[in-house]
Amino acid sequence: MDFFAQQDKAKKNTGVLLVYFSLAILLTVILVYFVPLAGLHVYLDQTSTPNEAQKLGWWYPDAFLGVCGVTLLVVLTGASLKIIELRRGGGKMVAEMLGGKEILPNTEDFFERRLRNVVEEMAIASGTPVPPVYVMPKERGINAFAAGFTVSDSVVAVTYGTMTGLTRDELQGVVAHEFSHILNNDMAMNIRLMGLLHGLLLIGLTGQILIRVGAGSGSSRDRDNKGGGLPIIGAGLALMIVGYAGVFFGKLIKASVSRSRERLADASAVQFTRNPTGLASALKKIGGLSAGSRIFSARAEEASHMFFGKGTRGSFFSTHPSLKERVRWLEPNFKGEFEKFTYEDLRANLEKYESAPKMTAAERPPNIVDMFTKPHKMAVAGAILDSVSTPPPPPPPRHKPNNPEALIDSIGKPMEHHADAAKRLIDSIPERVKDYARDPYGSRMLIYFLLLDTQADVLEKQMEIILRQAEPAVFETLQKALPQLGSIAPELRLPIVDLSIPALRFLAKGQYASFRSIVKQLIEADEKVDIFEYALQRVLTHHLDPMFNDEPKNRAVNYYAVSGLCAETSTVLSVLARNGHASDEQAAAAFNSAAAKITDPKAAFKLADAGQCSWDDLDAALDKLNQASFKVKKWVLGAALACLMNDREITVEEVELFRAVSDTLGCPVPPWVVPAGLDAA
Repeated sequence: MDFFAQQDKAKKNTGVLLVYFSLAILLTVILVYFVPLAGLHVYLDQTSTPNEAQKLGWWYPDAFLGVCGVTLLVVLTGASLKIIELRRGGGKMVAEMLGGKEILPNTEDFFERRLRNVVEEMAIASGTPVPPVYVMPKERGINAFAAGFTVSDSVVAVTYGTMTGLTRDELQGVVAHEFSHILNNDMAMNIRLMGLLHGLLLIGLTGQILIRVGAGSGSSRDRDNKGGGLPIIGAGLALMIVGYAGVFFGKLIKASVSRSRERLADASAVQFTRNPTGLASALKKIGGLSAGSRIFSARAEEASHMFFGKGTRGSFFSTHPSLKERVRWLEPNFKGEFEKFTYEDLRANLEKYESAPKMTAAERPPNIVDMFTKPHKMAVAGAILDSVSTPPPPPPPRHKPNNPEALIDSIGKPMEHHADAAKRLIDSIPERVKDYARDPYGSRMLIYFLLLDTQADVLEKQMEIILRQAEPAVFETLQKALPQLGSIAPELRLPIVDLSIPALRFLAKGQYASFRSIVKQLIEADEKVDIFEYALQRVLTHHLDPMFNDEPKNRAVNYYAVSGLCAETSTVLSVLARNGHASDEQAAAAFNSAAAKITDPKAAFKLADAGQCSWDDLDAALDKLNQASFKVKKWVLGAALACLMNDREITVEEVELFRAVSDTLGCPVPPWVVPAGLDAA
């Protein structure tokens, strides 16, 4: 399905969810009103005369309105507070709530490293930042989930059984399934669903509190007043009954919104990996494993709609299609029989790894913290880029995509060749560089290195900035690495930044503020900003600044037509046209060709003068366009791509600029330009 249509559909699904939730609140109000009233009728029938009992009616409008108001207050307040809490915590909060432990980017554990490698490949193939990866160490079943409000705060989590019991192909299928939820914007709806259901369950929790209060009230009175707390206990029991009804409504809602999403995610995972066998095999292992996909966390029910497989017992209103159905979608000839095995079989894989020879200290990459804290190891630091110390390559060639129109369609829909290209792209990055990218200290150093200028006067100024403001070891290391300036292929620069993002998330607020300040000064050292520097800033601004500055993670949609954003669209297309073409005539031709792609009769566009095409102008335009619907964003990105490809060729710099635009608008772009013979388009 088209990525942009899928995003709009996700918003419509949220509307459907709110309709379900409203109906559930209405039924809850009715139960809160009638259940206690029915209990009072029964009580009076048993303790009063018939005439006294008949005096009690069933309809009291004022009482109903009061119950309605209190119930709405409790449910909506509980739901709103929970959603705000989850929004602030992002996917990290959900993962930790379920017992997840984050895997460090520079882990040396075989299974953790393998899992991170698969996630990195899927992220770069889909054009998203590499998300934090969590493992649930106490869960031996096979399951996984993705959580977060936006792509920038998403996480991928798997159980210990998934990490240690699946082959790489099976693991890739499961991770691709979770990335489908990220790309289809299912995560935000799932977290909102958790918050709304919490509001419904709050009625039952209120009942539990009343029972405790009533019990305490009764025990604190003297014998003459014994039983004084019974009315409170009775009210609490009534609310608990209603609370169980809330559980029923919750499961009904989760089943209604989740089952079709799981089938779509399976289909997308196969499209992503072109390997239905891997995903089918993972599902078969769930069917045969004694623990299945069960999640034993006490909070599993709250997140049951988010899991790869059914995480809780019971089949009534299941949030997932049956395993047999899912396997048959992938393997039509499947007979429905699962080979039985136990966790000990999964454990055998781990024991096999543990008995294998381990890396010696000499073979293991140097620990970056030791390297910068122990003087006798400092000599190794100069080897940061030894493996790429070849002479600087010639200027990158212009690439000719086979089907430029297909590029816009690939946004949010990664295919097998994107996954393959991403793997080979990562493999082409020197191992030492990847080791540094996965470390909070080394990732900052790499970013600084990528920003160093080859001009002597500018480089001297930049090194002075680093000497004064960064850790001393950073200056010494970069000084030793200077002979390798320009040795990293331009195509690898943004992928290296993408690999560095998870490690940069581990910085303290003060460290990140210092890092951003140094980055800004390094960029401004030559008093101009090139395309890579601009793209780097946009990536950091979009994916990391909100985390460290407590900024909103998503924006409301305020524009639904391109005609309301003509000036901003003109600015974006003008910047792209003037940066991608040498002469005014070529820029005008590219701009007009791009503007013609937008067929809105109410929209009119004008090529901006060169003086109105600064990076600040582009920033302001993108910030406003980010408030548009995804339908508008598709028009703008399609026109932007047509502008860059007006000459049917595209440079690495143009790809970086388009990545900055699309990234800001929340539209993930798969890898198009990759080194030496890898054509991902």
